[in-house]
Amino acid sequence: MKRTRRTFVNVITSAVTYAVNLVTAFVVQSVLVDTMGTDYNGINGLFGSIISMMSLADLGIGTAIIYHMYRPMAERNQRQINSLLRFYRRCYVGISGVVLLIGIVVGVFIPLLVGEVEIHDSIYLIYAFFLADCLCSYFLAYKKSLLYADLMNYIPDTIYFLTYIVQNALQIYVLLVFQNFILFLILKMLGKCVPNLFISLYIRRKYPFTAERCTEPVEKEIREDIVTKVKGLLCHKLGKIIVTGSDSIVITGILGIKVMSLYTNYRLVIAGITALLSKMFETLTNSVGNFLLDSSQEQRRDVFKKVDFINFWFFGLVAAGLYAVLQPLVELWMGKDFLFDKTVVFVLVINFYLDGMRASVNTFKEAAGIFHEDRRIPLIEALLNLVASVVLAGVIGTAGVFLGTILSTAVVYLYSYPRYVCGPLFDITGRQYVGMTVRHLLVMLSVLGITEFCIAGMEDWNLWVRLVLSGAAATAVFHAVFLLLYGRSGELRYYMDLIRGRIWSGQEGKDC
Repeated sequence: MKRTRRTFVNVITSAVTYAVNLVTAFVVQSVLVDTMGTDYNGINGLFGSIISMMSLADLGIGTAIIYHMYRPMAERNQRQINSLLRFYRRCYVGISGVVLLIGIVVGVFIPLLVGEVEIHDSIYLIYAFFLADCLCSYFLAYKKSLLYADLMNYIPDTIYFLTYIVQNALQIYVLLVFQNFILFLILKMLGKCVPNLFISLYIRRKYPFTAERCTEPVEKEIREDIVTKVKGLLCHKLGKIIVTGSDSIVITGILGIKVMSLYTNYRLVIAGITALLSKMFETLTNSVGNFLLDSSQEQRRDVFKKVDFINFWFFGLVAAGLYAVLQPLVELWMGKDFLFDKTVVFVLVINFYLDGMRASVNTFKEAAGIFHEDRRIPLIEALLNLVASVVLAGVIGTAGVFLGTILSTAVVYLYSYPRYVCGPLFDITGRQYVGMTVRHLLVMLSVLGITEFCIAGMEDWNLWVRLVLSGAAATAVFHAVFLLLYGRSGELRYYMDLIRGRIWSGQEGKDC
């Protein structure tokens, strides 16, 4: 399977499996509330959040090691591959120990975190299963890096998907028949171990050399580079946690819990869609990493423009759709009392769009291992976000919180991306990149303006009719503007050829 086709299969597999997973997760959540009650659901959410915070202990070691595995996989350097795998395994053993230690310390304060709840299971036993579930995620997980570096993401994605479907079906059965939360958690834990075991067996069969026990230690230069990249990745993780969490803190602290309850509904919809689209672009990272090994700046620039084009197409279209359907969707779901005004929705959509447009640059940035060079940028962005959101929230209310987040992205789009990614990788000047970004943004604003004109008269219509027609209007407006401005572009012709199968027939060249 050639590089372009394998990339295409990876993206489609990732998108479909993640979308189905989102739906099934919603079903399981609904059954959990109906059978076990809100206290169990609250504990499930609280402990899930605590465990997800512990994932910071990973420090991005997997990302750094996969970066160093692209070349040895391309060259089938078995000695170096085994050395990296052994190093990765030792790192995960150490990480597991750190997570266990942190988990035990946090466990002491569990009663204070939970408060008064009406459940018939031991709160410590439930927490222990959540902690075990986290540790199980590290079980044999290091081996899948081999498949990612070999552009075979669809193998682990498919295995995880099938296991997840079976796990959810069994969890629903256990809840409906036995109403047993402990069995529910045991199945969740097995859902981490079983797919990793299957992936390990697949790797043992496909790459028999990985069974060799006598391996040399990782070269000193590679080990030092991994440590350097991990330090940079830690700054990126911390910055992301602050940026994603500060909006909720500012809203609750300045505007109150009632406003936060409104935002929670919008965030659930937007976060789910963001995660789905971002997953598709994350899948490209390994293909791009392989492509960067033997490509010139001109070839990289050409492929980047294609990735950025599809990035704008996807996130622009979804942003227009969200602007049109968010209000009727939330009103159908929660009622009219849970609606933000249109200004807040507009700012939320622009924030969604700008956050999504990072995907194309981040794909190349991560594939090229650019983590240490811009390590201070996410921390600066987080500080700017917090200050701007606090100030603007006090001045213009809820919209100011998200406007502050938008303004903080200037340090990324105007400085970080041009200097650390676009210049070194593509020989694209800061002025060229900023010009391209501003042009996309102006097109997006025009689309939103025309969409608002088209849907303004629908506010008193039946909600279901309004939802369908608003979404259809936004889709039509976006594609009309999109085809008018980009219909003759080389990037659109490339994707049309890809859909028709011409590139699969052997014309893919260096594209990823």
